[in-house]
Amino acid sequence: MPLTSTDIVNQAINLIGDDMPLVTGVAPNFDSSTAGKAAAQLYTLCVQAVGRQFGWDFARNQAALAVTGNTPPMGYTFEYLYPAGVQIWQLSPAVVADRNNPVPINWTVGNALVLGVQKKVVWCNEAGVLAIFNNMPTESTWDPLFQMAVVRLLANAMAMAIAGKPDVAESMLQSGGAFESLAESRGD
Repeated sequence: MPLTSTDIVNQAINLIGDDMPLVTGVAPNFDSSTAGKAAAQLYTLCVQAVGRQFGWDFARNQAALAVTGNTPPMGYTFEYLYPAGVQIWQLSPAVVADRNNPVPINWTVGNALVLGVQKKVVWCNEAGVLAIFNNMPTESTWDPLFQMAVVRLLANAMAMAIAGKPDVAESMLQSGGAFESLAESRGD
């Protein structure tokens, strides 16, 4: 049976102990128990935090970037749309002349008006680039060390949110929602 977000949350609950009932439901819609409410606020944040710590190979993917059609700022010759919902690790030319000696591409992230809407963009001096990125794969493809790191971080965050001092617990649950909203608005 494939690993699910419910399995990860329940592993975190087992680490916390305290005879807490296990949760049901799947992220972000866990049950309405105290642990389920905490997991709904903290699960995605913990997965994203651990995913950003290292360039986990199991999460590696690549795709061609789309040109915006805008004139890039001074110092750059190309502007590409930043893919939604991913974190770019690096850019690569579409064709690498020498695989044993790839030339790195200098690039930066910014924002620009694209068809009248402010968008996150990538500026560089290379045509037709590929983005190498973390595409946040499903739990069933996770590396065991990644899984362990998520479970431990989630257990720590949930223990503080559920069993910490009442004012700290409330603050943790509220800030979890604020950080999740911020991460979604950034598109990472």
